[in-house]
Amino acid sequence: MAARKPARTIPFGPTGSADILQGFRPLGVPMDEMSLCLAEAARRLLRTEGTCLVVPNSLIDVALQLSLDISDGIPKMIREPEVLVGSDESVEIIDLVQIGGVEPDLNICWIPVNEIPLTELWEKWVHQIHDLMVAGYPGCVGCGGPGSEGDWDEMASRARTRVT
Repeated sequence: MAARKPARTIPFGPTGSADILQGFRPLGVPMDEMSLCLAEAARRLLRTEGTCLVVPNSLIDVALQLSLDISDGIPKMIREPEVLVGSDESVEIIDLVQIGGVEPDLNICWIPVNEIPLTELWEKWVHQIHDLMVAGYPGCVGCGGPGSEGDWDEMASRARTRVT
């Protein structure tokens, strides 16, 4: 008979991307206005099929990789985002989201580029997208983060981001 190894209990600590949400829960830090906007932009991308993602030429390779990641991470999505080259001033999901650039209509979730460079906002947004996919979004209940359960108020969001 083989010798039995005693079980060992290891305290929880985030070890990978799947543990990221639980790992930050004890911190209890509310999201700032920019993070709330980025989360809404990420949710819009992940729950809408057949979108068109328009990025600066400098981000084309990472945008193509993001599109593949979404295709792999959300198998039920038949048409992952199409990626196109656009202006160096903004990132857009046509008719849904705009990061940077001139203020669009109120039906578009807008994240203004103030002191934060566009590439840094892009990195935060992509990180948010990956976190949501790991959590099971959009097929899960309650995993979309703060503000995901109600209707998005773009006018209030723009007012808050101007103040902060």
